[in-house]
Amino acid sequence: MNIQNIKKFSDYYYKKIPKKFLIVGIVNTVFGYFFGIVSYFLFYSKFGILFVAIINNVVSISFAFIGFKFFVFNTKKNNWVFEYLRSYLVYGVKFICGFIVLYCCTEIMNFNIYLSQGLAMLATIFITYKGHRNFTFKIKN
Repeated sequence: MNIQNIKKFSDYYYKKIPKKFLIVGIVNTVFGYFFGIVSYFLFYSKFGILFVAIINNVVSISFAFIGFKFFVFNTKKNNWVFEYLRSYLVYGVKFICGFIVLYCCTEIMNFNIYLSQGLAMLATIFITYKGHRNFTFKIKN
């Protein structure tokens, strides 16, 4: 798989993703990154890295949920508690898929970490969008 094929693949799939989703996703990524750094400095010395990882995931997923619920999918009649819990399932699938892509790229194809992480992010953006659209925020008839 070369760079041209990757570009064709990403161009085809990302045309199907609304711009609002990408913008909220970028905001979520920046927020999660900086919150992770802040929580590391606040909690690592007292509670350890596991606590930092857990608190960072809960806060980041909650922040992303709010952004997607109110600015992208704008669901009103769905039970928001169930939507919130379903978002954790979507992010669990995202984690597994991202890990598989990262592992294959670094360990099997011997790509460098920068390209591998970028490919993992590209793959999981589409998975997250489809998961939220068809599962987390699916509108009931």
